[in-house]
Amino acid sequence: MLDGDERHLNIRAFSDKMRREAYERQKGKCPSCPPTGANKAKKWTIEEMEADHITPWSKGGKTDSKNCQILCKDCNRRKAGK
Repeated sequence: MLDGDERHLNIRAFSDKMRREAYERQKGKCPSCPPTGANKAKKWTIEEMEADHITPWSKGGKTDSKNCQILCKDCNRRKAGK
């Protein structure tokens, strides 16, 4: 897929609509924050969060609403393909 066509890279990016749906479904909460940590009960702004593949894209996870969750930036960095 390294043919220089940027559209081929966008298949793993969630749309703004999918991102917003995940944010609203989760009520601004990060499901990956440690249960005993200070951030577990925090309501994040959508700008503080990132869309994430529940089943990683690298392991065949699809870029669709069913496979989209929204994580705080710290948790998303820690997850990184796990």
